[in-house]
Amino acid sequence: MGVLYVFIEKNMDHRHLRYIIKQGEKNMQQLKNEQQTFWNTFDKLWPEKEETKSETCLHDEVDNFIIDKIAEALKESAGNRTHAAQKLGIKRETLLAKMKKYLMK
Repeated sequence: MGVLYVFIEKNMDHRHLRYIIKQGEKNMQQLKNEQQTFWNTFDKLWPEKEETKSETCLHDEVDNFIIDKIAEALKESAGNRTHAAQKLGIKRETLLAKMKKYLMK
């Protein structure tokens, strides 16, 4: 609105004002086309990954990693929890708490 006010205030010819508005509309369309081209190129380079229900969240992956490490340590130590905890570099009480948390026997 402020721009139009300046044009009108200077007693600009209405034909010239229409020309300026048409040029602005043309430039706006060109910018929209360039933006759409950019987004199309972006989508081709980095397509959106379709999420599947089989994917797990990070929390689940961490839990599975911990369970695997505990099971591996227990297997290597023939079920001896003290030795398994030492292999994992944690206290025996921590190992027992994690085993309880993950329902491991």
